[in-house]
Amino acid sequence: MEMITIYKGFKFRLYPNSTQKEKINKTFGYNRFVYNHYLNQIRKEGYKNVNYYIKDYTTNLKYAYSFLKEANPILIRKTLYRLEDNYKRYLNSSFGYPKYKSKYAKNSYTITLTSSNVGPNCQNVSLDLKNKRAELPELGILKIKGYRHTQQINGRIANYTISREKNGKYYISLLFELATVNKIVPSVVVGLDLGIKKLITLSDGITYNNNKYITKYETKIKKEQQNLSRKQKGSKNYYKNLKKINVLYVKLSNSRKYYTHSITKEITDNYDIISTESLTTKKMIMNKQNHLSKNIVDVTLSEILRQLEYKSNEKGKYFYKISPYYPSSQTCSVCGNIDRKYKNLDERIYKCDKCQSILDRDYNASINIMFEGLKLYMKDAKGKPITTS
Repeated sequence: MEMITIYKGFKFRLYPNSTQKEKINKTFGYNRFVYNHYLNQIRKEGYKNVNYYIKDYTTNLKYAYSFLKEANPILIRKTLYRLEDNYKRYLNSSFGYPKYKSKYAKNSYTITLTSSNVGPNCQNVSLDLKNKRAELPELGILKIKGYRHTQQINGRIANYTISREKNGKYYISLLFELATVNKIVPSVVVGLDLGIKKLITLSDGITYNNNKYITKYETKIKKEQQNLSRKQKGSKNYYKNLKKINVLYVKLSNSRKYYTHSITKEITDNYDIISTESLTTKKMIMNKQNHLSKNIVDVTLSEILRQLEYKSNEKGKYFYKISPYYPSSQTCSVCGNIDRKYKNLDERIYKCDKCQSILDRDYNASINIMFEGLKLYMKDAKGKPITTS
């Protein structure tokens, strides 16, 4: 039986005191300052390489600005590597040109736990869910909130991330290496077709609708943005209004997350072999011809796929992404006939010219995806003993 090691993140609301807040905000500031400094240098002089910037920081910048002597050198190196990654993504045309970091946007830093910065079994980092507190080497004991029904998490802490969201709230995310999980013997198979109008269509006929969170919050956000445009930039009222907008964006994000998590939990609880499309959502968003970019962002298709994959692994289930070139919407799920006219998204009903079958377009595609996923499972299981329940 196949064994897999699971990594799972747990995110808690953090309540630092004034001293701890100051330390956290200083760390954000150091990393942000270094990132913006070298991004500005890249804009003026062109990109060199990350080793050049690390050497320049350790020999020049750190001494030019005395406050940087307090900065964590490991976090500064991570910041420079992140700048390099962002610039390389830009060169590969998958992302826009790197932007300057703002203290009013989300800020975060991650500490990776190794033998050099923690004791055996991560004894310098602890999480006490009964008393709702976390203990960190650089910050001491902090109050936390979250996971009311979880008393203990058994596993090794691989890293933790301290973040401050746009609305000013602090969080800690801990990545645990959990015990190995046995893959189950599958009995229920499902295929998923992802879309815009109907968010998910399952091969057994169940559908999940798109709640269109952007539409819900768009009016409120637009109104606050109009108010912001009337404020003097840099004034107290300007930043008060900016905080209101950030709060709305966080509420929008949390609403999406809650809906997505509830759907993916239900699917991974009820099915053993789960098959989906391999979507290139970045290309879909960049495609302005179909005017669906905003809707694609709203339904967060890539996040749905990510959650389905890690939750399937966590529960010992099987998750497959079929080839993006497989014509699931153009193939008749009854007789296998392929009709290219169903490339057109306006065709919502699949009418097969060969066997005369009439099916909903998305339902037809989900059945095809289910069978393709089953083929991938049988290929993986070839030569292995399979027990049926």
